[in-house]
Amino acid sequence: MRKFALPALPLAVLLVPLAAPATSAQAASTPATCGGAGCDDLDPARTGCDDSAITVDTVSSSKGTFKLRYSTTCKTNWLYVGNYAGGSSRSDGKLEMRVEDHDRSEGFSYYASSAAGTHWSNMIYSPGDNCGIGAADWNYGDWDAVVNSSGC
Repeated sequence: MRKFALPALPLAVLLVPLAAPATSAQAASTPATCGGAGCDDLDPARTGCDDSAITVDTVSSSKGTFKLRYSTTCKTNWLYVGNYAGGSSRSDGKLEMRVEDHDRSEGFSYYASSAAGTHWSNMIYSPGDNCGIGAADWNYGDWDAVVNSSGC
């Protein structure tokens, strides 16, 4: 079997990066598809409202860390848990995730799978200093995890 020798390359050629050159243009985020009360009971990921999300309150529990998220673009809150341990003793076997805006006397429940992993509720319009609340129930009784906005 014959072996072929690779040609010697100058050191400068070997130091040329193989990655594509960086561009100054950043990918534009998708604009939100709803606003205000038009976002009520909609999915923050599907509407693009999650692109401007900040965490306004966090509580740790035996089932995971629950966060009240707020979209600065859509002016909405939703409940999020990225590390749900799984399980529910509710008769429906679900994880209930509820969001409310006390100033508007409005609220919505979302019934997520009780499987371990990431879950989030639908949104509630809760602008400015309104009192937004998120709560989770996996025991079918009192709320097991509650988070509040600073307006509460």
